[in-house]
Amino acid sequence: MILISWSSCISSLHQLVTYDKVITDNRITGRWQQNDSSIFIIEDLMKSNFYKSISKVTVGNQEKNNGFDSKEDSLLYSKSYVLSFTKSGYNYTMIASLMRLDNQLYADLIPVSAAVPSATPSKVIDNLFDGTDYLPSHTIARILVHDASVDIKFLNGDFIEDQLAKGTLGVKYENDSLFNTSLITASPAELQQFLVKYGNDERLYNKGNTINLKKI
Repeated sequence: MILISWSSCISSLHQLVTYDKVITDNRITGRWQQNDSSIFIIEDLMKSNFYKSISKVTVGNQEKNNGFDSKEDSLLYSKSYVLSFTKSGYNYTMIASLMRLDNQLYADLIPVSAAVPSATPSKVIDNLFDGTDYLPSHTIARILVHDASVDIKFLNGDFIEDQLAKGTLGVKYENDSLFNTSLITASPAELQQFLVKYGNDERLYNKGNTINLKKI
């Protein structure tokens, strides 16, 4: 499975949005078009075809329901969204969970899959709820919702890594010398405190990795 990677973004080991802070904002749902003509579909996770495709599994000749690992997961994902789009011949899927901090809307995005359209779900989707050892990293973005458009502003990895190296940002991280990248290791509470403190600094966001979507 090929996982989504946004260039110049920075990843977090832990999620930003927790089950007790997650919110819904259905203004983001629907069909959207990016400037390069890519079509994005954002749906309520629990009502989506994606969820239907993974909520039941076949074991031998029997089909069984595939539930959440915990009550906390159920509370989190019952208020989350699935974001899907096609680009360069691949169908991409991400899970997005929302929360508000200091009156700003943020999304925690988890990459689920990237697959050619002809592939079957069982071949391309790692079950999000099956308790496997696979731990995807989290990508954080600020969401700006307008009358007929949405901006997804990803964190600026280059700026954050530079500030981390200088010791000017108080957030826990680890360096990956093999890939020459940094991974934020702060807890969800620490991530939330970080965004409350720095979230209004526009240098924190990467203009080159901002996705502008228009309602269609």
